[in-house]
Amino acid sequence: MHTSSLFLAASALAVGIAAALPMDASAQTKPKPKPAELYIDVATHAMPGMPGMGSIGRMANAMSGQTASYGMARSPGMAGKYLDIALHNRQHPGTPASQFVPKGLRVGERIELLPSPRGAAAPLADSPPAHQMPADGGTFRMRYYWGCGEQVRAGQPAEYTVTIRNGKPVQSGRAPTPRQVPSSGIDPGPQHVLWPNPSSRKTVSAKASLVGTHRVTGEGLPETMQFELAHDHDFMPALKLRSESKAEQGPTLHWDAVDGARAYFIHGTAMDGDTIVMWSSSQDGYAGPELIGYLPEKQIAQWTGSRTLLNADARSCSIPREVFAGNGNAAPVLQMIAYGSERTISQAGWNVHVRNKSTAMLMSFGAGAPGASPLPVKDAAKGLLRGLIGR
Repeated sequence: MHTSSLFLAASALAVGIAAALPMDASAQTKPKPKPAELYIDVATHAMPGMPGMGSIGRMANAMSGQTASYGMARSPGMAGKYLDIALHNRQHPGTPASQFVPKGLRVGERIELLPSPRGAAAPLADSPPAHQMPADGGTFRMRYYWGCGEQVRAGQPAEYTVTIRNGKPVQSGRAPTPRQVPSSGIDPGPQHVLWPNPSSRKTVSAKASLVGTHRVTGEGLPETMQFELAHDHDFMPALKLRSESKAEQGPTLHWDAVDGARAYFIHGTAMDGDTIVMWSSSQDGYAGPELIGYLPEKQIAQWTGSRTLLNADARSCSIPREVFAGNGNAAPVLQMIAYGSERTISQAGWNVHVRNKSTAMLMSFGAGAPGASPLPVKDAAKGLLRGLIGR
């Protein structure tokens, strides 16, 4: 046998013997415990052009009994600041914990993270409910446009209809396909403890700030679970969105720069009987209200490059006149978002995930078409109030 063959045979034998021998207890390493995960969602929401919404909003909340609850940062309703916090303590899932917070948050020295009541569902929907299907013999129509500019582009609008015949839908045209939006958040379950919660439904002050030192304590949590949040991950400024219309032109939207914004997106909707009209600021095809939510930074960069999103330097966007023309008195409703940043702070035994955004809803603006009058501010506010209290 060659020397090399002898060496290989001996090596194989040595490896086999070593594998068969019991490992010394001192050499065994215990698996590292999985880290605790803290999720912080930060949101600012504005309703430009509705100066009376402060008092009306407070009255609506009082009459409807609505208070802060976990999940509202994902889909804010009234103007203001929203904060959702969820903790997954992997050593003791669902065990209450305390988070000591900076004075600037204006909610006291600390907040209590508590489990949700059994069977309670958190309001986590990021998109509006689907349009109700028409009755038998009825037709539901959809027209959708995209892109900023004074003129509607070739190939638009795309149209889609559904007619109910003998109880079955008959479709024609091209149905809009929602974008696949990756999620970096969580769907809270019994393993999480949350704030706000039924024992603490404090709303966040308009002057609240997260900047400063945070410390989380609880059974099984590392004593070192302390971290700093800086301005980049605080509540973002409110979106100051406004519109102007000129004769024979559609509305032009303007907004001030939002500190910390990485990109912008706008979506508009109007109803005209059984026809829904949609438009977005996307330049590369249909994009719907599913984009009015948190996005991972990698996705923001990708969609800014493909012009799905407006870049951080954008300050205006014109809506072609034809988009919302002919809607009668049905004023369009616009939603806009300034995407913030995401940050993960990692230490031995714990991770903290923070993300922020600023959104706005514009309920009264001119569509720039004869007969399409904007909804008066007072009437829009009253309509919103009636919707909130179910009258």
